[in-house]
Amino acid sequence: MNFKNFILGLGIFIVYALVLWQGIQAFYPAPEYDEYCDYIYRTPIAKDQADCTLPAGFEDVQNACYKIGGEFRYEYDSSGCISGGYCDECSIKYNEAQDGYSRNVFVISLIAGILTFVAGFFVLKSEPVGSALLASGLWAVFYGTVWNWRNFGNGLRFGILLLVLLALIWIAVRLNRQKKKGFFFGIGIGRK
Repeated sequence: MNFKNFILGLGIFIVYALVLWQGIQAFYPAPEYDEYCDYIYRTPIAKDQADCTLPAGFEDVQNACYKIGGEFRYEYDSSGCISGGYCDECSIKYNEAQDGYSRNVFVISLIAGILTFVAGFFVLKSEPVGSALLASGLWAVFYGTVWNWRNFGNGLRFGILLLVLLALIWIAVRLNRQKKKGFFFGIGIGRK
């Protein structure tokens, strides 16, 4: 591959990555924190909290809030001491929306990646387009997996990585075997 083809292939790859990212953002925007939470942070009056006494049972209420995934919002009295607070569960709803969005981005990216990879492998054999689309398809799968990584358990993470690794090894072997034999996946389509 000459240098011009390398630059063109790299350009195709970079622009594809940007198109995928911007396309998802344009047509399927991520949930915004402000859509779920309208909390306004209040800065307490500057005071040494060592002079303050926490309300009875305060730590239990605070820990129960953190345990369910909420954010504890402190309330202050006129002296600047913590007088209580409440459990703000808006972040729980936001995280649920973010989880659903991440799963959907994974599916969208996976489909786009597979279609792009197949196009690069089967349809557009001319260089540098074919190689750039192969790389772009892998990038799309990577992008979607990273977006949804937090929703995968360790076993699923391992399975996805192993599957992609085995697929890449298989494709590399087939491509190199194909160049030697002159056949495309054994179906008699010569590659010149």
